[in-house]
Amino acid sequence: MKMRNLGVAARRNRRVDREHKARRRRAVLRAFRLVVLATVLALGSYQAFRLADARDWFSIFQIREVRVVGARVAHPTVLVAEAGLMGEDLRYWSPLAGYAARVERDPLVEVARLERSFPNRLVLVIEERTPIALLKLERLTPVDAAGRVLPVSPFHAGWDAPIMMTGWQAGEVLSGGSVRLEPVRALLTWLGQVVEEYPALYGEISAIELDERGTIVLHLVSAEGTIVLDRTTPMEKLLLIDDVLRDLRAKGLSYERLDLRFEDQIVVQRS
Repeated sequence: MKMRNLGVAARRNRRVDREHKARRRRAVLRAFRLVVLATVLALGSYQAFRLADARDWFSIFQIREVRVVGARVAHPTVLVAEAGLMGEDLRYWSPLAGYAARVERDPLVEVARLERSFPNRLVLVIEERTPIALLKLERLTPVDAAGRVLPVSPFHAGWDAPIMMTGWQAGEVLSGGSVRLEPVRALLTWLGQVVEEYPALYGEISAIELDERGTIVLHLVSAEGTIVLDRTTPMEKLLLIDDVLRDLRAKGLSYERLDLRFEDQIVVQRS
């Protein structure tokens, strides 16, 4: 009886093994057919593409126009030339990242990207650097919050940046197209925070003075006196300036200076 059961089990195992091998063969054959089909399709597509390209069937997708969006000071033609797009034989599907990276080397450009417009146009979208102050040295020099000197006229109609005056000479402040003197760089960074957190106050600042002791003096457009602070003055204390000025106007009082350098108080110096 035992021998008979062993024989039945052996036959069953051989049948299972044959079925397993058959499934493996079918799977391998199916994979082989797919590889052959993919190869044939790839070769066919490649040959068709070459034929279409040789006969200029894809000319409709050749880039024929580059439009620049976001340029206010930078010249669009210069940006296209800096990108290396002039004279390039590009199609709608051509890689574009390298061209945008070249545009970002322009000192006036902060961010650049290229967008495709079907079927044969590119759109170069840029964000320009804008001056946060006009640094008064030997001449008015536009600088951004990072201290980069912007190589354009300080009198551009679209700019409304305050004049910044310091107690240092141009050679001490600038080097290699950027502000290198730490106190001035710190003031530009601080002014960048004012732009982000208190844009209304920034719009009121007509001039800024910085002396060698670190004292900062703000001149406002709509106020007769000055605002005095330093680098240790908490940023949130600037919120109180408008309330103090409104209170003084309501009382008909004039002032010469508001001093924010004292802890927990603003000292008003009457004129």
